Amino acid sequence: MALSTTEVEYIAITKTIKEALWLKGIVSELLGRDVKVKLMCDSQNAIHSAKNQAHHEITKHIDVRYHFISEILEEEVSLIKVAGENNADNVFTKVVPISKLRHCLSLLNVYCVNDQV
Repeated sequence: MALSTTEVEYIAITKTIKEALWLKGIVSELLGRDVKVKLMCDSQNAIHSAKNQAHHEITKHIDVRYHFISEILEEEVSLIKVAGENNADNVFTKVVPISKLRHCLSLLNVYCVNDQV
């Protein structure tokens, strides 16, 4: 069980990077060239913790298996800060007004027929 929102985001980054590396391998094999992965996150604390390998009070209790991401970052994966208003996954995790829903769907390149949403 996570003890903070930063820890939850940090663990989510780790799990997402593991999946992204797996997908990167498949795509690289199919295309015959190396691809760079860009991962966007809206938690500045989680990004800082992932990029900075120094010991922090906020991450000292996180299981060691999640700390491999600091070795992967910048070599194979770029971790980028995304502003909350441009975070497309808000549509999956929060109740959003219709205008925000439309914006998130456009960020995901999802368009509704006859603009029913």
